[in-house]
Amino acid sequence: MKCIPSRRLLAPLLASLLASLLAMAPLAGHAEAEGRLFQPRGENLMISPPPGWRLAYMDGDPDGNYVVDFLPPNEAHDSWREGYMGVQRRGYPDAGLVANIQARNLTVAQVALTEVMQGAQRNCPGRFVAMAQKDGSTNNIPVSVSGGFCDRTGPVAPYGEGTVLAVYQGKQQLFVVQFSWRPPTENALKQYPYRISPAGLQQYLDLLNAATLCGGPEERKCPD
Repeated sequence: MKCIPSRRLLAPLLASLLASLLAMAPLAGHAEAEGRLFQPRGENLMISPPPGWRLAYMDGDPDGNYVVDFLPPNEAHDSWREGYMGVQRRGYPDAGLVANIQARNLTVAQVALTEVMQGAQRNCPGRFVAMAQKDGSTNNIPVSVSGGFCDRTGPVAPYGEGTVLAVYQGKQQLFVVQFSWRPPTENALKQYPYRISPAGLQQYLDLLNAATLCGGPEERKCPD
């Protein structure tokens, strides 16, 4: 994991980017809504939900920003426990910010994820157990992955909520993928720091590592 130098200098330039990332990557899912289904156009991230999970929500612009949520069978946005998956596409920040980040030998994905996770830790009303951030690439996509567990998040998650979050830096778009879980009881999985079994966490990480890009420059055509 790299340290981010000159954080004080980056802060003013990050304001607009972080506002959108923090809004699109909360620890909880959306309120139940109808949304609308469409086929995204342009560069897209191909990533599979866990087996058996269903498409629960979709909305946005086929040519721009969108959000897609997946839930296990019989789970609802306002009461899920087993798990939640969210995928979002966002445009790049302005060219000046990108150049500023690259001049520090960093990626947009790395800087954005670092800031989002620091915000999540500050906003946790209880104890936050953070995961180490890993910066690298998967299938030739720059990606940063982190997460953590907040042990007190409110009535919808009385025993806390955990999240693993990845920011992928495509050639034209940014993609954020979030997997979250909520312990079903006060003592469930307390032997693990993030309140999820190693096998459960590894399943999410394997899905993140299998993600690929399509539809962009020098990328294969996206499936219909």
